[in-house]
Amino acid sequence: MFKIVARLTVKADKIDEFKKTAEELVRKSSEEEGNVFYTLNQDTRDEQKFAFIECWKDDEAMKVHKTSEHFTRIFPILSGMAKSSGPNELYKEVEF
Repeated sequence: MFKIVARLTVKADKIDEFKKTAEELVRKSSEEEGNVFYTLNQDTRDEQKFAFIECWKDDEAMKVHKTSEHFTRIFPILSGMAKSSGPNELYKEVEF
């Protein structure tokens, strides 16, 4: 399994709009084949900092997600509300 942590710092006047727009992305991404979970998280000390934390069954599921209609439509809108993004991190689960 693969986990992605995608960070964005949102413009102060766009926080509510960002969360409302992200809701559709989270919902539709969570319904994708190969998705284990897909969440939006807000920093507890800085309300402008957000992280999408995602878990995908495999590399193919992540590739399909990146080309999905909802991702290619919504993520650019969210990025436009951000002051900055990254660093993004990709983790592979350690299996014992």
